[in-house]
Amino acid sequence: MEKAAKPQNQQTEKQNHGPVKQRQIRFTEERVQTQYAGVFNINFGAEEVYLGFGNLSMDPGVVRIESKVAVSLKTAKRLAIAMGDLIRRYEANNGILEISSKAAAGESRKDDKTGM
Repeated sequence: MEKAAKPQNQQTEKQNHGPVKQRQIRFTEERVQTQYAGVFNINFGAEEVYLGFGNLSMDPGVVRIESKVAVSLKTAKRLAIAMGDLIRRYEANNGILEISSKAAAGESRKDDKTGM
């Protein structure tokens, strides 16, 4: 399946350089595997952000990380902004999504930076 990214503006103004055309980008999903993740974990290094995705295990208190993605800090920021925009649009049409650690996945540590 292919998806074409829609440019936000056909032309943007750069400071004192006139209009700049946005290029079209084509996304392909050949051989991509879709996985469901009910839990995520975020860590960072000097220049990357590491996203871990997984699911609760049959063993209490154990999460199986099944997929990891490393991205640059700039890409992580763009991802955070895009996700925020997506959630705002969804909630505008469907109502507020309620999230709470206890409701989403049982008891979790408050200092844990996971999506539980």
